[in-house]
Amino acid sequence: MAGVRLFVYGTLMDAECLRAVAGRVFPSRPARLEGFARFAPAGGYPYVVPRSDAAVDGLLLDDVDAEALRRLDRYEDEGRLYVRRTVEVVVGGARLACEVYVGNPARHPPG
Repeated sequence: MAGVRLFVYGTLMDAECLRAVAGRVFPSRPARLEGFARFAPAGGYPYVVPRSDAAVDGLLLDDVDAEALRRLDRYEDEGRLYVRRTVEVVVGGARLACEVYVGNPARHPPG
């Protein structure tokens, strides 16, 4: 069974960070997440929130296996700091479904 696609836009774009967290790197390609804005607070980690007039550039990771996804969820403190959601990104003119870690609205209100 193939893994999931995951859009990353911050620290996980760095191959060494990704390897340290997930245990390996994944095939990746440039992608754009439309309808979201990226924020990078001083002393904090980047996050995205829905915003219709914005877009975020990042990488689409392909074939992320279940164990790596569990490790990434722990790293992102999924459910508390970030919430993993299904979205569509644009890759080479095509729209592809994937997952993304969005700032938890309770902690990061839309800007």
